[in-house]
Formats: sequence, structure tokens, C-alpha cells
Amino acid sequence: MPDASSFSSSFSSFFDRAAGEWDERPTFRQLSAVPRRLLRAVPFRADQHWLDFGAGSGLLAAAIAPRVRRVTALDTSAQMLRVLDEKNVPRVRTLRADIFDGLPDSYDGVASCMALHHVADTASLLRVFHRHLKPGGLLALVDLYREDGSFHGDKLARDVCHFGFEPDALRALAQEAGFVDPHFEEILRLEKNEGRIYPLFLMQARKP
Repeated sequence: MPDASSFSSSFSSFFDRAAGEWDERPTFRQLSAVPRRLLRAVPFRADQHWLDFGAGSGLLAAAIAPRVRRVTALDTSAQMLRVLDEKNVPRVRTLRADIFDGLPDSYDGVASCMALHHVADTASLLRVFHRHLKPGGLLALVDLYREDGSFHGDKLARDVCHFGFEPDALRALAQEAGFVDPHFEEILRLEKNEGRIYPLFLMQARKP
């Protein structure tokens, strides 16, 4: 990738091209089960401001918004954010930016679904999350457990930085970034590639 810490321009271009039909993709339809499970697991409050990292067309942002004061939906894809804007979801504001360039606010929580494995420098990303969370702020990240690289297929694998994550390794990175009590649970199993099963985790942690 041209930038080792962030999304590649080629991958942003892929999402721009795919944005118009993203919500109709089979994988997205399976992922639509994630928000209700996230809402059961995470203690959202009405006075909170959350960041949805890699928000795409708003899978998490739209679900979280009714539970909180505001959601900032961050993505590098202009077209994905355009799709989200057209949904006119109350209390959701879109922000097109590279998170490594800095953020304009601090947040009560950071949520993300299937974006972490597209960022090369996981340790730096977790430090940025920590920096922009308020004391007591929550982290709620959904992504792939370690897989063999088949999830995205040959076409996209060139722009994927991690083939999922080992919980112990990701837990250690979160603790090094300053988070406490990082813990994992399986949140969903996706079916792709002629019936292969790919489990997803929810990692929660807290900034002291």
C-alpha cells in the first residue's frame, strides 16, 4: 500500500465504485445482523458522541444514532459517505478524512465494523483511537478472526493488510495503546466462498 498507516487510494477507489450497490451485496446483508448484536453488548447512552470508523454506507452509524446524541461517520470514500448522506439519518454527520491526519473532536466511543483489517499499522490506529477518546471512552471493534486470506478473494487481497486477527495479539496492542480490559466475543459467522465460514469478533476495551 502507498501509505503504510492508512487506507490505500486504490482501495478507496474500489469503495467509491462499489458504493451504489454496496447495501445489496450478499456479505453486507449478512453483516446487517451485527448492529443489533452490538447494541445488546455495548452500553450506549443518550448523552454520548460516537465515532464510526470506516463507516461506509452507515451500517453501524444508522443503528447507533438513535441510542446516542451524535455519531460522526468517518470514511475515506466520498461515494460511500454520499450514500449515507442520502439516507438522512438523524444525528449522523459524515466526515471524509484520513484518521491519521487528526480528528476535529473527542469521542465517548469508537465503533467499527470490518475496517480494522484494511489498516496496515494497527498499533498506530489504536493509539489514535485512544488519543481521541474521552476518559472512560469505549472501544467496540468488529472484525475477522484470523483467516487464510480467502475471505476477500484474489482480486481484493492485494489491498487487504491483515487476514484477520489473533485475539491475544490484538489484546496486547490495545493494552500497549493504553486501553484496559480488552475482551473478545464472537458476534457473527459469515458464510462465503462456497459455504466457508468466517467468524467475526467484537473486541471491547476502555480508556481509563
